[in-house]
Amino acid sequence: MTERNLRERQKPSRQQSGSSPHNSTTGQSSGQSADNHPAGGQRDQPPGGSGVQGLAAGQPAAKSGGTRALIALGLAVAIGLGAFFSMGGGGDQISDQETQSRQNSYQQLAAGAGMPLQLVTSDEIDAAVASLPDSVTDEQRTEIVQKVNEGRLQLAWLSVWDTHAEDGDILRFESSSSIPVDVVALNAKTTLAIPYPVDGSVMVTGVKDGGGGITVALESGATQIAWPTMQPGDTLNLPVTPAY
Repeated sequence: MTERNLRERQKPSRQQSGSSPHNSTTGQSSGQSADNHPAGGQRDQPPGGSGVQGLAAGQPAAKSGGTRALIALGLAVAIGLGAFFSMGGGGDQISDQETQSRQNSYQQLAAGAGMPLQLVTSDEIDAAVASLPDSVTDEQRTEIVQKVNEGRLQLAWLSVWDTHAEDGDILRFESSSSIPVDVVALNAKTTLAIPYPVDGSVMVTGVKDGGGGITVALESGATQIAWPTMQPGDTLNLPVTPAY
């Protein structure tokens, strides 16, 4: 057989070998089947794909966890604030009935002779001046003592306290007789001396409200009154008489 004949007999073999596209397609089909049913180490690979994709997929979960933590913290703060306000820490809680009762007591006082104030005696002058709040300067204290000694001014005892939350309520007592006196109301009674007015009228002004209204009571000697609820800037006249 000639060399040419040998080459011609081998051509079908090349074509048959060249028909490998069918085998390649079969191989791809097999590959696809393998993707659908991974084998070996691929079975342990997370659904997110490669390690980098899996990390990226895991990041939202971490963010979601942080969001849950913030929500939990916000709920805790809201619950704490609710407890705080329900306990009165956020200001005074006064019913309409109590508000009306305070107003009625004041109207009865104003319609009568006024509130009897216990006057400071001569041997109580030093203690009375010492009881004045820090807002009264040394110069003003000296002036008060001088007026008292000259008989141009009298002092009277007055006790003030906050009947509800001790939240920094402040009242001012002033008259034509002398300087104004600012008092911070505490739950414990604060007894101090105020200038007794020659015209029998003390002007009471609301200075600061810690929340829910300025809620105080006043007392001098045996007389006590729950003062009407006030707001900063409100003024009420306190009629007084000397108590001997």
